[in-house]
Amino acid sequence: MMDINWISMLLSSPTLVVLIACSIISLVFILERGLYYWRNLINHDHFFQGLKPLIQKKEINHALAYCQNFQGPLPRVIHATLEHSKESLESLTNLLSSLIKKEEVLLERFLGILGTLGNTAPFIGLLGTVIGIIKAFQSLSTAGSGGPNVVAAGIAEALIATAAGLTVAIPAVIFYNFYVSRVRQTITDIEASVEQVLFMVKK
Repeated sequence: MMDINWISMLLSSPTLVVLIACSIISLVFILERGLYYWRNLINHDHFFQGLKPLIQKKEINHALAYCQNFQGPLPRVIHATLEHSKESLESLTNLLSSLIKKEEVLLERFLGILGTLGNTAPFIGLLGTVIGIIKAFQSLSTAGSGGPNVVAAGIAEALIATAAGLTVAIPAVIFYNFYVSRVRQTITDIEASVEQVLFMVKK
């Protein structure tokens, strides 16, 4: 079995170095977004269960205080809805539309990086594969003749680059799709909640 000198392979393969950097960046943003969502995305039904009776009783000040006990986009938007509930429906709708858009931008922050890494990492790995095969043929042409050992290092580098590219891309794509789905669901919940609050307040 051929022993692989990982240090020399990394030094001779810039694509592997790039893929390692990509994997670190991907892991950082996967964890960062996961922690952000865990802290800011609350249970919609639980939140409304405590808020709805206060609005129905027209206890707006208590409802505002209730919203301040939670953090995240949903409580912030509902707090703004209640705070400006006496304004005209048109101006309130415009205000809430801009607030929801702002929260959506915050929720989608860094997701573009994960999406980009998920799309580009396989191509970086493919580039490393091509370079590794080129090195294998160069070694073969330099040696003139020989057994598998002549091309083994280049082929190993090519296969490792392919595996590294997929290793970076697969988690990035999985978490990107999961987070995007979570953001869309959150925005839908916020818009539905705003409509319910407006209906109760303007009733």
